Amino acid sequence: AFAAFFPWRLRWSNAGHPPPLLVTPDGYARYLEQGQDLLLGLRLGIESTRRDAVEPMPAGSTLVLYTDGLVESPGSDLATGLARLRAQAAAIAHLPLEDVCDEIVRRIPHGTTDDVALLALRLPAGGAGA
Repeated sequence: AFAAFFPWRLRWSNAGHPPPLLVTPDGYARYLEQGQDLLLGLRLGIESTRRDAVEPMPAGSTLVLYTDGLVESPGSDLATGLARLRAQAAAIAHLPLEDVCDEIVRRIPHGTTDDVALLALRLPAGGAGA
């Protein structure tokens, strides 16, 4: 029954990057903060297994991956930038994916000097194989 509601799963490991943002078709947005681990290469010479996390992904949901330049800006703290991105993504979740990306980039605060990269994936609305 679980697979019928969530036909996809995301498995990831985070090496110090901003957390992925999952936005459901109804506009609920939340950060996926599990799977945190040390930066890649920090354990040189030591065999270890990286921590990862698994998240069920509802049909029609959007996954947003981005660099810190999208959420950090001079004169503002990281929590404010993350809250801004979450609110923006939730408000525009109904738009086509290309428009979601364009709107997020268009709303970057002025004065941001860091590079920005954005990658978004939208799952089909009809379930696996639809």
